[in-house]
Amino acid sequence: MIYVVAGLVLGVVAGLNLNLIYSPEYSVYIAIAVLAILNTIMNMLSENLNGELTPVKSGAFLASDVVFGLFLAYVGEQLGLPVYLAAVFAFGNNIYKKLRIMIDFWLEKYNKNK
Repeated sequence: MIYVVAGLVLGVVAGLNLNLIYSPEYSVYIAIAVLAILNTIMNMLSENLNGELTPVKSGAFLASDVVFGLFLAYVGEQLGLPVYLAAVFAFGNNIYKKLRIMIDFWLEKYNKNK
């Protein structure tokens, strides 16, 4: 768990200090990629609490989330429709669901320790 937190802190610090310039045309793709990565991080944290975390599973989650999200963004761009919003809603829903699972786990653990 400490590695995940250290990685998040390191990533935020690096992102704030790097001066990366990208075309505004890619903003949808970058937003989808960031949401996919956040979704994978939440999945990893949730599975770590349950003791089911494996590196292969985490890599598969990350690859499938990023590929699927970027595919939806690309197809939507070609069709002229905001299809990428489906990925935004799906990732957002999953992030909140995993957050609720983690909060329930911590509350049960806290109540058992009382």
